[in-house]
Amino acid sequence: MRNRAALAFCVLAVTWLAAFLFAHGFGSVASVRYLIQTASFLGIVAIGQTLVVLMSGIDLSVAAVVALSAVVCAKVSASTGGTAAILVALGVSVLIGLVNAAGLIWLHLPPMVMTLATATVLTGALLIYTSGSPSSARIPLLDAVANDRVLGIPLATVLWLAIAGVAGWLLHLSRLGRYAFALGTSEPASRASGVPVPVTTLVMYAGCALLAGVAGLVLLGFTGTSSLTMGSPYQLLSIASVVLGGTSILGGRGHVLGTVAGALLLTLLTALLVAWNLGEGLRQVTLGLLIIGLLLVYARERRP
Repeated sequence: MRNRAALAFCVLAVTWLAAFLFAHGFGSVASVRYLIQTASFLGIVAIGQTLVVLMSGIDLSVAAVVALSAVVCAKVSASTGGTAAILVALGVSVLIGLVNAAGLIWLHLPPMVMTLATATVLTGALLIYTSGSPSSARIPLLDAVANDRVLGIPLATVLWLAIAGVAGWLLHLSRLGRYAFALGTSEPASRASGVPVPVTTLVMYAGCALLAGVAGLVLLGFTGTSSLTMGSPYQLLSIASVVLGGTSILGGRGHVLGTVAGALLLTLLTALLVAWNLGEGLRQVTLGLLIIGLLLVYARERRP
């Protein structure tokens, strides 16, 4: 799996070289800094998605959780302190992850069905709660994380890399990570081997929702505004980042480092499409072709 992650970084390097040669401004320090800063938002969500994809799951509610976290934080901060609002938003996000896991464990629903249903409920609830109106909030801690720099590196990127490090340890060095890989390889065999399926599922889906909530808070700090659609770009792109990073959509194989490369690659490609003045329609067509490519990968992939 490290070879797959290395390949993802090689593709990223080649793409960036092409951007440097054929797109004006992509070689500047400011451009690189902005790219990795914006990649951080997608990257945080994608690491959470990696947690569940590795155990042969998927979370289609991440976009709704991104919006939920930002909206709750903005609304709560109007009547309480920023710290309390952040904690409430993260707590609600974790709760959504636990609800998703509960549906899988005790209702035996497929991950796609359960998480899509959760996303639909959350979207409707947020629409009722906000009446469709965006909410503004300026919380100093979130502003700092989203916009400040340490030694020239955006704090959002530092947070992303720290999360990647923790997730890498969890998945590749801890017992819980071994359980997740085992579930992704074969759930019946894992159950027979004594893998604690409910606990592993609860932790991974809660972790995925937590990271989507973190991304929502960082986005709130970056834009100063929460809206119902702010998480929409990250729904499919988070899955694409995982797969482009070399993680099997069928579970059981992959690496967090590959997901980091996948998020950077997709952010770079999106920036290139914008820099080349392609219309929104053509950019959507390109995204659709990427989705088709992922579906082809899924259809052709076989377990070892």
